[in-house]
Amino acid sequence: MNSIEWTRRAMIAGGLASLCPTEALAQRGRNVIRRRIFRGTRGDSIGLVGGEAIRATDRLFVLNCRFLDFGNGAVRVAGPVRNLVIDGCRAHNMYRFLEDTAEGVPDASLRNFVIRRVEASHLERGFLRLRYQSSGGLIEDVAAVCKESGGSRYCVGFALDDQASGITYRRVSARGFREVTREPGSYWNGDGFTDERGNSAIRYLNCTASDCTDGGFDLKSSGVLLANCVARSNKRNFRLWNSGSLHDCESHDPLWRGGSGGKAHFSFHGDVGTYVLQRPKVRAQPGNEAPVLLFATTRPAEVLIVDADIDAPSAPLIRVEGGPAPNIRFMPPRENQRIRTAS
Repeated sequence: MNSIEWTRRAMIAGGLASLCPTEALAQRGRNVIRRRIFRGTRGDSIGLVGGEAIRATDRLFVLNCRFLDFGNGAVRVAGPVRNLVIDGCRAHNMYRFLEDTAEGVPDASLRNFVIRRVEASHLERGFLRLRYQSSGGLIEDVAAVCKESGGSRYCVGFALDDQASGITYRRVSARGFREVTREPGSYWNGDGFTDERGNSAIRYLNCTASDCTDGGFDLKSSGVLLANCVARSNKRNFRLWNSGSLHDCESHDPLWRGGSGGKAHFSFHGDVGTYVLQRPKVRAQPGNEAPVLLFATTRPAEVLIVDADIDAPSAPLIRVEGGPAPNIRFMPPRENQRIRTAS
């Protein structure tokens, strides 16, 4: 599949709103909130303190607003919502910017939505969590930065759960989601992007994850697609659990900051299936011994590596840490690819 086809499919996955200018769509909206400043009560608190600013409703447009000092959801989805658009907003000092948790109803699926051109800083838990049967979403040109002191337990920039599907991230970045409250010998979480088993048709296009204590991209969904994504200075830059394709993705210098478990460029876990790494680019400074491919699976992983560009002179290409050995194929053969490793 070429890059034009990926983009076309991503736009379809993002819903009708991804194809139209926000202002044109707002003309059809029932409810437009524009250029407002919202202030919560969070201050220097931690946890859920701070309240919420907006309860999402159908065809709500939140444009060019600013959010300061909120708790779990400056924008909160508490029941089924369609056609939510958030565009051109700024947020600072909150537990999570967009929360999706039902209140008084069994479902809070968010469908056919757009979150575009949002910058959020000093986040404790993350930028968003989408659950239930949320679908048909585009998240584009969004930047999320954790607190400088580190986030709460299980902090993650962008989290999908339950049966969320058909969601596309485009030019989205997550930085500094570091879990620093764990005991030294326990596993430290903290991820840039996560999705779970049960999620499907998730696309990451030109996204970046950096400086996290666990995975840059920690992905369990089936058939996931990543294109032109960059992971840098996370413990495990790409953490893969199911199946999918990674095209023209880059991994730079994994960094261990604490806790159990070692660092890696691409690590494969659990009941893993088949992955294609097409034109992967790996860069590591001399002395960085993070394996390029780390396997800790319950069945043999099937991995196809196409036209790799790998320069990790102090690292092994493959390391197996428990479980069966993987089945790895190289196209063209390994000796005809640009692979420079210690072994």
